Amino acid sequence: MLVKTKQHFSTTHPKILFIDQQERVPSSVVDTISNQLNAQSVTIKGTIPPALSQYDCLFYFVDEYSGTTISALGEVFGDWNGTNEKCVILIHDNYKDKDLFPYLKFCVNGIVSLSFLKKHCGLMLNHLLDKGVFLEPNLHQGLVKEIETRKMKDLPIKKLVLKKEQVIGILSPNEQDVLQLILDGLNNRQIAEHLYLAQSTVSTIISHLLRKIQANDRTDAMVKAIRNGWVEANR
Repeated sequence: MLVKTKQHFSTTHPKILFIDQQERVPSSVVDTISNQLNAQSVTIKGTIPPALSQYDCLFYFVDEYSGTTISALGEVFGDWNGTNEKCVILIHDNYKDKDLFPYLKFCVNGIVSLSFLKKHCGLMLNHLLDKGVFLEPNLHQGLVKEIETRKMKDLPIKKLVLKKEQVIGILSPNEQDVLQLILDGLNNRQIAEHLYLAQSTVSTIISHLLRKIQANDRTDAMVKAIRNGWVEANR
């Protein structure tokens, strides 16, 4: 999660550490950060140093969401004992939102792309010093969508709806109607009553349906429909 530092930086002359294995952050950006934060010192390393606690601010270049990176960040926050007086900014190389949001489980102060940092380093630092947190504007909309999606996943499913446009040419109209009623939890008798058909006709339709989608039974038909992306969950 994005968090504010208690004192933005624990000292007026912070020690800044860049973890940038391939040194992709230009020296001009490093100099801007050092000057604007009035840094006592700036260190660039490829790996996390043993004496991490001596630093006040960490700029960490993340290559991807991987077990190695997660382990390294866990080491960072473990060494800092969960304090929020430290500042951690993650830098990435234009990765997609879904690759970045998992990092928010850590108490980071910001996420920014290298391209944004090169163009708007001063703006980012001003916002960081003023608010204590910074998230690149391009990530805002994606973050809101991700939060809403996760909230929706916690809500109970009210109805499974067959997306009929997905099965045109695969299932007949009768098979679509029957599959929807199977998703609703109706048995053969109830389906027959709902569609004003004989139970034998419903049984025949279900047999054709199962054969077409290579399902073993009604439950398997539901599972295959969901896995095929034919079903939408209304919550």
